[in-house]
Amino acid sequence: MNFYDRYCELCRQKGVKPHSRQTAELIGISNALSVRWKEGILPRSATLEKLSKFFGVSADYLIHGEGAAQLVNGDPELTEILQALAEREDLRMLFHVSKDATKEDVRIAARMIEELRKRGE
Repeated sequence: MNFYDRYCELCRQKGVKPHSRQTAELIGISNALSVRWKEGILPRSATLEKLSKFFGVSADYLIHGEGAAQLVNGDPELTEILQALAEREDLRMLFHVSKDATKEDVRIAARMIEELRKRGE
C-alpha cells in the first residue's frame, strides 16, 4: 500500500471522498493536490502535518505505513515519543528515573546529555 492508497483508505474511514472540494476544504489543502498524489507525488511537510491532524495518524504512517496508525491525543510528537519509549528500553529507564524529577532537574539532565552528545561527535 502506498501513500495514495493510505490517503484513500483514511478518507473512506472518515466518511469523506478523496477527491472532493469539501474534503480538501476540511483538511485545508488544494483540491488539485490529491490528483498529484494519485500520480505518485508525495505531499510536502506542511501538507503532511495537515493530513496527520485531520486523520489523526502519524506522518510516518501516511508516507511509509509505519509507526502508529492513530495519534495519541491527536499529537504527532507525543505519538513519536511514546513509540520510542515502547521500542527502546534505555529511554524507558531514563523516563522512569526522571518522571518524579523537578523541571530544573530535567533541564540540567537535558543539558548534560546534550554535552555528552557533543563530545561524542
